Amino acid sequence: MASSVGEDINRATKLYHTTLNQLILHFLPFALPPNTSSHHLYALGVTHFLPIYAAFESSFRSQLRSAALSPHLADILHGLHLPDLERAKALQDDINFLLPPSPRAPTSNKVPRGDAFQRHIEVSLAQKPHLVVAYTWIFYMALFSGGRYIRSKLRAGLSQSMSSASSTAQNKPSGLAFWEFPGERDGEDLKLEYKRRVAAVSTQLTDKERADIVEESIYIMVSLTGLVREVAEAAPNRATALALGATAYHISPDFQGPIARIRPPWLLLVRHLFPFGIMEILSTTLGFIASSVPRQDVVNPLPVQLRAE
Repeated sequence: MASSVGEDINRATKLYHTTLNQLILHFLPFALPPNTSSHHLYALGVTHFLPIYAAFESSFRSQLRSAALSPHLADILHGLHLPDLERAKALQDDINFLLPPSPRAPTSNKVPRGDAFQRHIEVSLAQKPHLVVAYTWIFYMALFSGGRYIRSKLRAGLSQSMSSASSTAQNKPSGLAFWEFPGERDGEDLKLEYKRRVAAVSTQLTDKERADIVEESIYIMVSLTGLVREVAEAAPNRATALALGATAYHISPDFQGPIARIRPPWLLLVRHLFPFGIMEILSTTLGFIASSVPRQDVVNPLPVQLRAE
């Protein structure tokens, strides 16, 4: 029996996933109290991800309505679609709550990689609708794996920067709709149903379509890694941006693979002296060691890795 295409994605992106996790887990504490005075830095950061979610979810819905879609692709896309998983509106609601319009409110700088990524999504999904499998798997499953841990840290951090009056009836801080799902099971039922649907559509995909999906998944992970770095460096507080940039997980603008380019620079030279794959393992191991060293400027740093689903 053929494996689920979701399992193919996980295998192909494992090293990329590790690097991206390291970046997020290093940067997140800087954006939350008590390491910053308010939740605005976090809110500004997530504004850059709204166009990404909106782009692939809008493209997905457009394809579902398209009369030009072949019966084969229509079966795949309709079989995959779960409206309750969509996150763009929830993320927009969070941003509206956390960053109410104000002439004195901080603004975020543009990030070219985010704009390019958005355009790529719109073009790619128009040309190859089956690639939506890659986008939904990566962007939705993340919310149920490491996203649960991130949510717990966000709840604690946002609670410190908002008064009790701004909490919901469940005594949870507002501004976290993106990370939460309706129902008593908090989305666990949606996760199981989505994974079941991915397994089902996997049997309908051609070998070429599966290969396209895995290739696009790698592109997504590389793009997200570059986007996280750009968002950190575009922080309106330059001192914070410099702090974020001074990390062992610096990714160069031409990043094209799963290597967390660890300083000092001589490691890049050493990389070319080892067989392919050895430096990937070495860089990841050193990244874990570096991230476990206590930092005096970060209170309660997050653990070094989030486990994938």
